[in-house]
Amino acid sequence: MTACLSFALSSVHAQTQAAMNAQARADFAQADAELNRTYQALLGKLRDAKSKQELKQTQRAWLASRDAKVTLAADQARGGSITATIRYETMTELTHERMSDKEVEKREREQ
Repeated sequence: MTACLSFALSSVHAQTQAAMNAQARADFAQADAELNRTYQALLGKLRDAKSKQELKQTQRAWLASRDAKVTLAADQARGGSITATIRYETMTELTHERMSDKEVEKREREQ
């Protein structure tokens, strides 16, 4: 799973599980903030209420899908101490994928 590779790369300096969890949480917070900026920029480019509402609905559906995938990935740890790290790393990975999608959509709307 890509989350495991991401986990290994982002947690290189962490020495304890608590530190790895904290690093994974910080990585997700950064990715989430970046996605929110991208989302807001795209929302600002939409001129009509219908398009804005469709984007909001799409984003809500993606969040539900992301959360389901995160739960599935975290369940593999069976409640172990690495569960939080897996959860945050998976959210970060999926958020980066979503940012790529939104950046493409933003560029397409600019053309």
